[in-house]
Amino acid sequence: MKSGIRRAGAWLAFALLLVLPARAARADLLDEAWKRGNDAYFRGDFAGAIAAYEQLDRQNVASGDLYYNLGVAHFRQGSLGRAIWAFERALGVDPDDEDARFNLAQARKLAERRVLDKIENAEREALWIRVATFFTTSTETWLFVGLYLGCFVLLFLRRRAADDSRAALTAGAAILGTGALLAGILLLGRMNLDRIPFGVVLPDMVAVKEGADASYRTSFEVHAGLRVRLLDRDQDWVRVRLANGLEGWLRAEDVGRL
Repeated sequence: MKSGIRRAGAWLAFALLLVLPARAARADLLDEAWKRGNDAYFRGDFAGAIAAYEQLDRQNVASGDLYYNLGVAHFRQGSLGRAIWAFERALGVDPDDEDARFNLAQARKLAERRVLDKIENAEREALWIRVATFFTTSTETWLFVGLYLGCFVLLFLRRRAADDSRAALTAGAAILGTGALLAGILLLGRMNLDRIPFGVVLPDMVAVKEGADASYRTSFEVHAGLRVRLLDRDQDWVRVRLANGLEGWLRAEDVGRL
């Protein structure tokens, strides 16, 4: 776990844009909250750091650095579900943030170890989700474009090549074409996945109910950091679906929307 927080946030660039005098006070408040959160963290006051960072979050400051620091503070406090949610949000802002990706993986491993004897393998993410999210969207796009263009380049060269070279060029074009097809399917899956509303379970363990009320019978339990699909909402409850198709209701406060 990379536990160091970031002293300067991307939100500062946003604050610098607040050039109108009427907004200068808000920029000062954002800067003060950021410094207060960092100071609290370095004193070991993780609850204070979280409170300061969440103040910024409530101001709709969309910053990868903010979410990263929030995730580290939650992790240090032992709130793995909220840490995982924060790191997921950081990656939503900057998919190439390797520190956030590393910490997300470590937090998920720790969350799974905590409840490994209580969960079923079917609750883990579906294979297609893991494959579709292995690379970033930009990487998958460039991979598809590169393979697609490479296939046509080889086909073009085949028309002008000597007879003894055409077989090799044909085989190469077929390989690249197949790769482009697979990359296209992967990209399409990622694009569809990005349109699906997902959330992250926040408590260490929480009961999933058959209906939108605590009086309903418990269907099963889920653990912190589990990604669930959001299907419906009924007042303070949300209906969720697991990768294996199981569905049920959770309190909205127990799920961090991505």
